[in-house]
Amino acid sequence: MDSLTTVAVIFSYVLSLLRISVAVDTIIVNQNITDGETITSAGGSFELGFFSPGNSKNRYLGIWYKKASKKPVVWVANRESPLTDSSGVLKVTQPGILVLVNGTNGILWNSTSSRSAQDPKAQLLESGNLVMRNGNDRDPENFLWQSFDYPCDTLLPGMKFGWNRVAGLDRYLSSWKSADDPSKGNFTYWIDPSGFPQLLLRNGLAVAFRPGPWNGIRFSGIPQLTINPVYSYEYVSNEKEIYYIYSLVNSSVIMRLVLTPDGAAQRSIWTDKKMNGLFTQLHRGISVTIMQYVE
Repeated sequence: MDSLTTVAVIFSYVLSLLRISVAVDTIIVNQNITDGETITSAGGSFELGFFSPGNSKNRYLGIWYKKASKKPVVWVANRESPLTDSSGVLKVTQPGILVLVNGTNGILWNSTSSRSAQDPKAQLLESGNLVMRNGNDRDPENFLWQSFDYPCDTLLPGMKFGWNRVAGLDRYLSSWKSADDPSKGNFTYWIDPSGFPQLLLRNGLAVAFRPGPWNGIRFSGIPQLTINPVYSYEYVSNEKEIYYIYSLVNSSVIMRLVLTPDGAAQRSIWTDKKMNGLFTQLHRGISVTIMQYVE
């Protein structure tokens, strides 16, 4: 190997290291994620990769809390199409579509978009949102696709829960079948937009719990939903959107609202020792579990 070739090889290697160190939260065209590889959000809160839930041997592409104990999964891409081995590969295609394929190149899951990108990049944000953007355009209004628009069983801080009337998008929660199976279970939690929009928990087609419409302060059937030192919340209803959203007040708290396989709306909070006991309320239909997170 001559000196020029040696320099070129070293330069290429250094560039690859720089790319990995600078863009650990991003996937670009021709940079795939295989089973055993992950990307992590910039602040280290969330991680994306392949996992097997519970006692299952199936493999799924998902996002989980990296810092929380037991690393709870908050989103699953191929929840209805599991991999039976470790051959899964996540790719970014040139038009700006995320594609998950198996060992025979069969498509198990893909994102969608009505627009194409010249420089598509998939990025895992510190909020836990997996987004597809064009180049360095970080305006949420210009994202080609985002996982926050397609929730599974978990509502994270900053996620809109409800309807985008313009796009015809219904963001609702659907339970896992079991702890071993993330495919859609029997329970759904959603906002019924007809008449006075109201929150409904359904078991199949039957209404299991009706927290009621928004009364200007809270959902009428959840009187315990009040101002607290952990999170703030907002309800928006206009000609374009109907949604509920909550945001963390204290940055030392990790939180999610999950619809469990047995139909319980469970708010889980991870805190450091100083925060233990700060928020121990129990809503009717919304139970609260407080745990200590792991750095």
